[in-house]
Amino acid sequence: MRFDKIAVVGAGIMGHGIAQIMAQGGKKVVLNDINQEILDKAKSKVAESLKMLVDNGMLDKTQADTAADMISYTTDLDKIADADLVFEVVPEKMPIKESIFGRLAGICKKDAVWATNTSGIPINTLAALTDRPELFVGAHFFQPAHLVPLVEVIQGDKTKPEVITAMLELLRAVGKSPVHVKIDIPGFIGNRLQHAIAREAMSLLQKGVASAEDIDLVVKDSLAIRMVFTGPIQQRDFNGLDTHLSITEYLYKDLENSTEPLAILKDKVQMGDLGLKTGKGFYDWSGGLAAQATAEKNQQLIEIIKFLKNRA
Repeated sequence: MRFDKIAVVGAGIMGHGIAQIMAQGGKKVVLNDINQEILDKAKSKVAESLKMLVDNGMLDKTQADTAADMISYTTDLDKIADADLVFEVVPEKMPIKESIFGRLAGICKKDAVWATNTSGIPINTLAALTDRPELFVGAHFFQPAHLVPLVEVIQGDKTKPEVITAMLELLRAVGKSPVHVKIDIPGFIGNRLQHAIAREAMSLLQKGVASAEDIDLVVKDSLAIRMVFTGPIQQRDFNGLDTHLSITEYLYKDLENSTEPLAILKDKVQMGDLGLKTGKGFYDWSGGLAAQATAEKNQQLIEIIKFLKNRA
């Protein structure tokens, strides 16, 4: 199973990043969207991202130019008819996804593999909307897709093993670090871990235990640093499983275990304080701070990735 020609349907924040990664890996990519303005923005974003990689010594100019040339942009879905692999990256709304799958069924080759970038909808639910559940797989990239190495490859109940193998091989070939999620569980792995931490952090903030800044600092200056080198399970081995068990016996019962969103989160959303997109969330991002923070975060991610690659 070979993926020589790749299509990405949906050119938003994640879509253009996935297209860029594939192009950097030497794959011809067709990036599709129904909106020409979104496609134009995607092309500009890819150019900006490639320039950032060149400026940071992660690509040379020739490699960046070659990658840019490997991507074609179109509003015509028929242009993806010869794709071996199609990444679906449309909004997380079932009617939209169902409509796209229906249109793709009449366009794509019968042996083309479809991969959804959904972060929450079960793979089996989406596969049931297609004409090829055995060729359907989850490929969950993390934002920003062109920088964060991890991709979760989620196996549906009917996904052929060779599809999983081929997807893992492709992602490794283009420089990603894929993991095989063997059971289609809500949230997969990354979001389950991320939401568990976020729930406890917001609970601590809601209880007044510490400020948002101090709670974040605890993670950034301790947990995050250690977890660059050891994940949460490996870290337990370092600490000693007997010690960990002793702590769980008194701590677990006091951890946040609400099955409903916390009031502090619901109140923020009801007030329209949604984070960077509105200029205010748990922090104030007004006055251009949102763009500045995004640029700084991306630069910091690049420095970490360069360090890890040099270490390897």
